[in-house]
Amino acid sequence: MITRYSSRATRLDKQFLNDKLYNAMSYDRIAGYFSSSVMEIAGEAIESISGKVRMICNSQIEKEDCETATAAASALRREWCENEPEKVYASATPRLKQLYEFMKSGKLEIRVLPNNIFGLIHGKAGVITLSDGSKTSFIGSVNETLSAWRLNYEMLWEDNSTEAIAWVQDEFDYFWQHPSAIPMSDFVVEDIGRISEREVIDDITKWKEMPEPAQVVVESPVYREELGLWEHQRYFVDMAFRNHRKSYGARFVLADQVGLGKTIQLALSAQLMALWGSKPVLIIAPKTLIWQWQDEMRTFLDMPSAAYNGRE
Repeated sequence: MITRYSSRATRLDKQFLNDKLYNAMSYDRIAGYFSSSVMEIAGEAIESISGKVRMICNSQIEKEDCETATAAASALRREWCENEPEKVYASATPRLKQLYEFMKSGKLEIRVLPNNIFGLIHGKAGVITLSDGSKTSFIGSVNETLSAWRLNYEMLWEDNSTEAIAWVQDEFDYFWQHPSAIPMSDFVVEDIGRISEREVIDDITKWKEMPEPAQVVVESPVYREELGLWEHQRYFVDMAFRNHRKSYGARFVLADQVGLGKTIQLALSAQLMALWGSKPVLIIAPKTLIWQWQDEMRTFLDMPSAAYNGRE
């Protein structure tokens, strides 16, 4: 039987989504772009689902990024960080926490397809296995966002016929099993968890009481956009900062080979020292490298500095 829904006449989130998902057994969804706002409108209903929720979504990454698992994870990380999730989800803490818990537990599985495989996934559809084991399917213009389910003008057709359910399930399975469909990266999942508990402190003295380098590093562009620090970099920064806070201070010569990130190690150590202390940090560099130092500190650490060239 076909049932037609229009947001002009009814609330799609209440009259369809939550009603169908509550106590359901599973939910397979071709979602287009994924948004955490679905947790705001259907979080409780999704929590009541006894089985899994599986979503296939679009991504701006390239299909070439999917050739290896490592490359795919790095591409997803870059895309996630470029969208500045700390700003996007600044007021979404409760639903982000719920989203993190669902993804971490495996209750919610998300796979991503690059846009240049099929173009944008404009077709939106889903199959819901209800609490009694029966199934229903739906298609329509509604994507997985708060605005689509609650604010926009959208149309949705529900069809619980065997033929319709099989057709939608076949479409979902094709995308879900596609060789270029990649799981959401562990970094993105963990970053969702981090942002859900993120606290912005206006008074630096609170951080100084228990200075944790990772809280500064994880917010820096070098970590979020350049895929983080190498193990030897993390080790040096932590050691230098720990020793700096002792009475005798940090006294080291850093002699890594070319290309191993000495500038970032030293600049990040300097940033932590400046935040923890009350005095400026002086960096002495060859004249030809002054502007490189200043540019890299701004680019990789979002760290302001003043340069003196001997005259001004």
